Amino acid sequence: MLFLWSMNYRNCSFLKRMTMLVIVCLGIPYLLNSCLNENIGFPFPPDQSSAGVKKTPIWLKLNVDEALPRGEIVIWVPTNNFETSSLIKVPRYPRKFRENELADNPMLKNFIINSIENQDTLRLYGVRNEQISAQLGLASRNSLSDIKVWVNELVSDSGVALSKSQSRVRLVKYLPVTRSRSEYVWSPMMEEIIGEETSGDMNPNMVADVLVDFDVTSLESYTAQPFWFTFNIPPQTNPGVYRGYISFSGKESGNVRRWQIPLQIEVNEVILPDPESYKFHLDLWFNPSSIADYYKVEHWSEHHWQLVKVYLEDYLSRGGKNITAIITHQPWHKPWLEGGTHSQIEYGYESMIDWIKTGNGNWRFDYTIFDRYIELSREIGIKGSINAFSMTPFHTDQRIRYWNEGLEKYEVLNLNVSERDYELIWEKFLFDFKNHLINRGWYENTYLAFDEKPKEILSRIMTIVEKSAPELINRLAIAGHPEATKYAQNLSISYMFFPGQTLEKKAIVPVLPEIKSRKRQKKITTFYLSAEPSHPNTLTYSPAIEARMIPWIALKYDLDGYLRWAYNNWTSDPFNKPVFLHSQGDDYYVYPGKEGPISSIRWELLKEGIEDYELIQIIKQTGNLSEESIHKAVELATRNEDGRYKNTEDIIKSRKILVERKEVSNMFLFDNQATRK
Repeated sequence: MLFLWSMNYRNCSFLKRMTMLVIVCLGIPYLLNSCLNENIGFPFPPDQSSAGVKKTPIWLKLNVDEALPRGEIVIWVPTNNFETSSLIKVPRYPRKFRENELADNPMLKNFIINSIENQDTLRLYGVRNEQISAQLGLASRNSLSDIKVWVNELVSDSGVALSKSQSRVRLVKYLPVTRSRSEYVWSPMMEEIIGEETSGDMNPNMVADVLVDFDVTSLESYTAQPFWFTFNIPPQTNPGVYRGYISFSGKESGNVRRWQIPLQIEVNEVILPDPESYKFHLDLWFNPSSIADYYKVEHWSEHHWQLVKVYLEDYLSRGGKNITAIITHQPWHKPWLEGGTHSQIEYGYESMIDWIKTGNGNWRFDYTIFDRYIELSREIGIKGSINAFSMTPFHTDQRIRYWNEGLEKYEVLNLNVSERDYELIWEKFLFDFKNHLINRGWYENTYLAFDEKPKEILSRIMTIVEKSAPELINRLAIAGHPEATKYAQNLSISYMFFPGQTLEKKAIVPVLPEIKSRKRQKKITTFYLSAEPSHPNTLTYSPAIEARMIPWIALKYDLDGYLRWAYNNWTSDPFNKPVFLHSQGDDYYVYPGKEGPISSIRWELLKEGIEDYELIQIIKQTGNLSEESIHKAVELATRNEDGRYKNTEDIIKSRKILVERKEVSNMFLFDNQATRK
């Protein structure tokens, strides 16, 4: 295009030349910006004003004006309690509530803004080797610039310091809320999930989720801006009370404004284990291919491996247990346009094993990528099983992609599980795979993994496995319906079959007795969420507290942990176009940054819920609190799974029962009860 312009430019008058130069100069920045938005390179987190709102409607500004206390600049504690402040997402456009709204749902009081001037010292409580999250909100009737937020060094009464490096402040970013295909096919509509935390009233709707590091920032007038505080308590920290300050500064109409807010953290003597030693069984399906595709780097190049390592380390930081190993190309594909198939995510899963058909019609298998991936996962500390996906895809017949040596190209073999050719090719692969795993010392820790397969298909597959690798029959990892318990050593049951959920009465095998039976047999049993149920869940627009509640639900049902598909199945632009097919956030907990993951509110609160789970394991071991009180703490934390109506104090009170070894009565459970279940 520039070449054509240059040719015309030579033949133009002086005035036309100047006009063309101005257009080019103005157009280059536009083109560069368009390139970023179209994912040439890759998109970055959006500016605060770019979550779909080019200009805030005046009526939204009026809503915010009514919600703010008097004064130009307001700093406040969400929920009005620093301990629970992280358990809601601050709406971008706060509003005032009518009396009948508060009467119908008293939990809306969490969104009422009270200026920090009316608050005492900010107080937090924690144990050693855990992280604590909290939030402060900032809003102004005028725009602000050069905003800085930091935490001073915290010092105990004995003069021992909690280093500033253990405190982190991040900016909470907002995302547009987008409808998905799954809402029209099988999952709940977003209206069944969204509460006060999502705001904008279709202008458009937006919700807080992304947590980004920042140096300075600005604030648009009549909008809310939360700041996310993370405090890490090192295991060697002396128990006691640590005091310091949170400081703010910013410019309003060129004048610098400053605030200093007293902060106190009380550290208990309990020490949690490191994440790699957590008892909680966290199994998130990890996608290395999505990393290569999003960052536009060559698959399995050194840059790709470097990025994969960073993301695996982040997964491990929550105690991630298992290794998602892909043994066939695109194990999650489904029927698509014009009779074709496509991965159910924008970026699919490429096989880590190359299937090769030789010139004489035999088969061999290249494990180079598979081996390096397992070695890397083990090297950084992921100690759980190698879960091999998959002998059968999600919703279609098997499509084996293989390299045809004779034709020197990739081809696809379409097979149904009932066909003899399906049986023959899998017998060859499993025999070879088994021998390779034995040689590498990984066989005893490898599972064949399946996603929502009916029992008739599993039964057919078992006859094939028995011929080539019979030991693997006792090492199956299955996510699906409770009747899959017959086959699975590691079973994750859809939460839709649990008490109170819509499929409870349709379960062929009742969930609760089966969990107890599997516990006696020392089999791993977890639960999983997808785009359903409505509550609890960890979709982008799910109430924040539900992410913290997930591990408590595992405690409630005596489960080993939690599974989700997936950790990082992004769209090509998760910041501006966050949906491909499934409900927003169903397929990813983290966001892609320049050279590694950007965390989310959901990801932080899930970690802290897992820490709660680990705390209970320690309390049980010490025997310093009765089983009855532990049970009541769990009951309190999990009552009312709909986060829109849940009392944010429930989980904090449950924690105090555990940390303070507080024996409780039944009456404790029913104070401040939320109005809707």
